[in-house]
Amino acid sequence: MFKDLLAQLAVPFHSGLVEWKPQAISADKQRALAAAYVDMRDYEDRLDKVFPQWTSSAQFLLTGDKVAAVVSLTLDGVTRVNVGEAKLSDENAFTSAFAQAFKRVCSDFGLGRYLYRLPQEWCTYDEKRRAIINPPELPVWARHPDEIAVETQVTAPAKPADETLAENLCKLGFEPEPAEAETEQAEVAAAEPGSTVVHFGRYNGKSLAEIWALGKEGQGWVRWCASLDGKGFNTKNDTKNVHLQRMARTFLSLQSAYAG
Repeated sequence: MFKDLLAQLAVPFHSGLVEWKPQAISADKQRALAAAYVDMRDYEDRLDKVFPQWTSSAQFLLTGDKVAAVVSLTLDGVTRVNVGEAKLSDENAFTSAFAQAFKRVCSDFGLGRYLYRLPQEWCTYDEKRRAIINPPELPVWARHPDEIAVETQVTAPAKPADETLAENLCKLGFEPEPAEAETEQAEVAAAEPGSTVVHFGRYNGKSLAEIWALGKEGQGWVRWCASLDGKGFNTKNDTKNVHLQRMARTFLSLQSAYAG
């Protein structure tokens, strides 16, 4: 389905692929405003993985002292178009214009769009190397799920003895019946993120999709619940709260992918 394709494209890149370039430099040339970017080839790799049949085309136009690239991208029968530009004084003007346009049209499908939403930070700048010295740390919501999973495994506390025993019994062929709460949680996880029901507060009993449909106020609440900036809903490590927040973040990712 097309929405599944968009959801896969909206997943952040691995942080190791994210680089930083100076977008603006202070008057004393000691600090620079860091802008995140990912190489175009990594965009192509993601497209190859998610939808190998993707196609694109480009046209170039000369406008004064600039060259403009008009790039179209087609995925699953849907075509979107965007533009990039570069000064002709740049020896790689055509390549730069094309890369900019290609990334922008990928963003129209949700791929790499999150990079434009990263908080801007001033960092130490090395003028000789023309490089950012201490790049910002990516927030959790801007990191690939595999990275978060690995960190969770590393920092996870030791399992209680009864959990270890249950696992060993399973290895020997004994299949314990799932607890009622675990079964319910699995059913919720299998549902669409938008169908997740809130269990507290003024929206108690309403699904995330219903709250979102309420308009600006409801959408603000969903963003608060997702707490992408770490300043919103505090789950206090409660299982229900953590699950709700994860579903809210997934729901927002889908909304972002559908936008535009």
